[in-house]
Amino acid sequence: MIYIIGAGGVGSWLAPAMCKLVGPSHVVIVDGDKLEEKNLDRQLFSTDEIGEFKSDALARKYGCKSVPEWYSHGSIEVRSEDVLMVCVDNNAGRRAALESCDANECYGIFGANEVTSAEAYYYEYLWEGGKGDPRDYYPDILTDKSNDPRRAAIGCTGEAQENNKQLVSANFMAAALMQHLYVLWLIERSNMDGEAIEYMPFRIRQNLSKYETIRTVDIIE
Repeated sequence: MIYIIGAGGVGSWLAPAMCKLVGPSHVVIVDGDKLEEKNLDRQLFSTDEIGEFKSDALARKYGCKSVPEWYSHGSIEVRSEDVLMVCVDNNAGRRAALESCDANECYGIFGANEVTSAEAYYYEYLWEGGKGDPRDYYPDILTDKSNDPRRAAIGCTGEAQENNKQLVSANFMAAALMQHLYVLWLIERSNMDGEAIEYMPFRIRQNLSKYETIRTVDIIE
């Protein structure tokens, strides 16, 4: 099962793409946030969905499943073959997803963006504590508790959106990079030999003028 965690700026664009790629019956959208008018400038919703849970609106539109609640480690039964596609914009949510990947030996793909730039990175439990662990190259994930929607009545596009203006192009770009990593690691890897896998990128960054990849070979001890 593919769990899309966060249905805002990145998740609302990723959801239809993943439903096309793997089929809607394999996609579950998880988000406890409700749509507000201020979200419409860069999220894939319409005015008649204002006030609905974002996950419910997307699930109805694309035929997938919805869990209209904030994600926490252990809140959903995750299996080893599942993939967590994490689109939240707070480190508390990312930390919870990483804990779930480690505990259930499953896979994670994380997306993030700023005003005009975007990034996506792949993670699997075997990388815990090493150079491929996001908690290693982004140590704030371990300590940052800001913008956690589970601690206050703010959504993943509330306070964070006000403080970090983004363009719809950056949201769309992050979603595209996440899907690219899914295809690379969860579909095409089975057709590759060991040497080829070493040169597969697990982190991709893109801004207005530069495209950067960080490969598996770069994290081999």
